[in-house]
Amino acid sequence: MALMLAGRVVEIRNGKAIVDVEGQLKEASLEFIKDVKPGDYVKMYYGIVLEKVSKEEAEETLARCSYHHSSSIELTFTVSNFKF
Repeated sequence: MALMLAGRVVEIRNGKAIVDVEGQLKEASLEFIKDVKPGDYVKMYYGIVLEKVSKEEAEETLARCSYHHSSSIELTFTVSNFKF
């Protein structure tokens, strides 16, 4: 499962952003975007910063991710016409 995260950049170090994602620090590459500075909000995917966003958009991205807000994951699926 791929997961889009968003948060606030707290530091730039060796070409990477240190991003605060609700209290957890994540390191993300700045390979595709160069104008990021501490205090900016960003979206990242698989450890790569993809874009700068507003604080509101960062919060909305995290709100959509129930995996990030919960310690348990609920999976629901339907199987039909299969024999096991």
